[in-house]
Amino acid sequence: MKESDRPTASRRRFLVYSTAAFGVGALGGVAGSLFWASNSTTFLTYVKGKRNAALSALARKVLPLQGHTIDVSFGDSIQRLVAAGVIAPDKFRRVYAKRGGLPDWVERLFTQASSAPITLSFQTAPYLLNLLWPLGVATKTQFNAKSPINGPKINQYASTGGWILGRAPRGGGYFNKVAAVDLNASQDAVVLEAAKNSYRPCCNNSTFFQDCNHGSALLGLYELAAAQGVNVNGLYKIGRIANTYWYPDEYLEMAYFFQTLKATPWEKLTAKTILDKKYSSFTGWRKNVHRPLVTAGLAPNTRFGSQSSCTV
Repeated sequence: MKESDRPTASRRRFLVYSTAAFGVGALGGVAGSLFWASNSTTFLTYVKGKRNAALSALARKVLPLQGHTIDVSFGDSIQRLVAAGVIAPDKFRRVYAKRGGLPDWVERLFTQASSAPITLSFQTAPYLLNLLWPLGVATKTQFNAKSPINGPKINQYASTGGWILGRAPRGGGYFNKVAAVDLNASQDAVVLEAAKNSYRPCCNNSTFFQDCNHGSALLGLYELAAAQGVNVNGLYKIGRIANTYWYPDEYLEMAYFFQTLKATPWEKLTAKTILDKKYSSFTGWRKNVHRPLVTAGLAPNTRFGSQSSCTV
């Protein structure tokens, strides 16, 4: 199997001895970095002074500061996770205690069902990542029985071993165990179809292969949406929105690539195309987006050969 097709689980494995740094730094530190990214990213900094006005307009189109509101709500899914021990609210609060505490809307989800539509923005994205992460790990589905992470090494992935905000020391024990979202057979199939075709630029694995927090979070969001009647194309649109706020640099570069080298506006691209392995996997993004921009002198070469961190 060639490198671009090889599952990258070994690079995504969770290191037990880095638990403290990952758990606190990763979960608590994303808010500031994501909010900062709304005004300045590595990519925007590089081109500042050259095409800054045009790129700023593009950035606001790809990543509007007001965010995107989707027709999906949490319902009582977070309450179900709390009841099952997947989320321990006190542990969750401790992570954010030195960072201003949790916003009221997060606190309410621990004890109350919510019909409010979810808004993905720079302000909400880090909290949503950490609420949706355990949802993707724990929700019982038909397809998770065949998940690539389902096996004796279940706790060695960043998604499962990295989840330390439940009553159990690691999240692997909760994998595919909790009826947090009610999916019928057809909805289960819709989630699986979208998950297998949705990638993220931190690795070469699909969302079905939920080996990191971002993969689990997007899977959890897909499960919520499908259970509320969203079809597969709607899932792709939601996935595009979530990924852009979780990986702002990569998707801003992608929008710039299509605009400058392919003469295709961001809004003309289908969400499925954006999330495809060709553009949204790490190898695909590096080869088909970043490398052409570097060659054309339109992007910095500093990130060449690196991977986006799943701890943001």
